[in-house]
Amino acid sequence: MFNKIVLAGVWVMFVVVGVQVAQAQAFGTAHGETPALEIGANYDFFHANAPPGACGCFSMSGGGGTLVFNAPHGISAVADLSGGHAGAVDGTSQNITLFNYVFGPRYSYRHLHHVTPYVEGLVGRSMEISNYAYVQQATALAVLGGGGVSMPITKLIGWNVEADYVYSKLPNAVNDNQSTLRVSTGIFFRFGPR
Repeated sequence: MFNKIVLAGVWVMFVVVGVQVAQAQAFGTAHGETPALEIGANYDFFHANAPPGACGCFSMSGGGGTLVFNAPHGISAVADLSGGHAGAVDGTSQNITLFNYVFGPRYSYRHLHHVTPYVEGLVGRSMEISNYAYVQQATALAVLGGGGVSMPITKLIGWNVEADYVYSKLPNAVNDNQSTLRVSTGIFFRFGPR
């Protein structure tokens, strides 16, 4: 129940902040300007370690969203929500859905003409829902580290590509360590110059 309340609160925050910024500032930024806020929607591909008794790894597909508050000197505050699902893991009847909600700082190198590379380190929670006999639903600490490249397309829209390592303490009946590679790509909307 607590997780559902947190998730609903985060999604409400996305909507409220987006509406406030759109009303208070110009929508979009000129070439070379840093937006005050970026709201993104991504396709996410996950490659994760397999459940006990199965072979090494499995893949999941899903999606997510990001909320980025840009500050001076390349520093940003990031909220990242992502989820993925896999059915018939390694040819078994097992299925799994993972949801990560993490928050933290990002550093962007904003001195290149057409691209902005960035690195980030985020901390939060990971939630698992599965039909495994040993765990059907659990939440645990999640840590995400990685980076990517964002590219403005127009004053309003940009595109990003990102790769991250996600570590969580979700139970797995062996050592309760989950390692996941996440590759994301998607568009983001740029709100007002900073």
